[in-house]
Amino acid sequence: MKLIATLIILLSFLSVPAFGELTEADVNKIRLIVKEEVETAVAKSEARTKEYISQEIEKVNTTISEMEKRLTGQISALDGQIGEVDKRLTGEIRSLEKQLNGLFMLLLALVAFIAVVIGIPQIIVALQRKQVSAQDEKIEAQQKQIEALQKEMEIYRQERA
Repeated sequence: MKLIATLIILLSFLSVPAFGELTEADVNKIRLIVKEEVETAVAKSEARTKEYISQEIEKVNTTISEMEKRLTGQISALDGQIGEVDKRLTGEIRSLEKQLNGLFMLLLALVAFIAVVIGIPQIIVALQRKQVSAQDEKIEAQQKQIEALQKEMEIYRQERA
């Protein structure tokens, strides 16, 4: 251990101490070197950042165009399906209109039939009643004439007798 301590002390005396001072020109050179290195590092970093951003923008644009293509295809498919559904529904609506018109005509025919079935007998009965009442009036008038003629005949017989 003593040996190691002695060697360390001996080596420290043998080394040339560096007692140097930096001049203003040395400091300026260091500043220039550091400045150049910093500018180079910043320029490289900016270039890498710009490249990364442009790559990301390109990826986003690619994704957007792919999505746009898919959506355009889906919209076209939906347009076709909507057209088919529209045609089918239009046909069904026309069919329903025809059925509804047929039912309406059937209802009108049924109402007309009911009116005929109920109305004609009522009209016939009313006409018969009118004829019967007219005949009753004629009969009454004729009975009155007969009675008047009978009275005249009795008066005439009594005058003859």
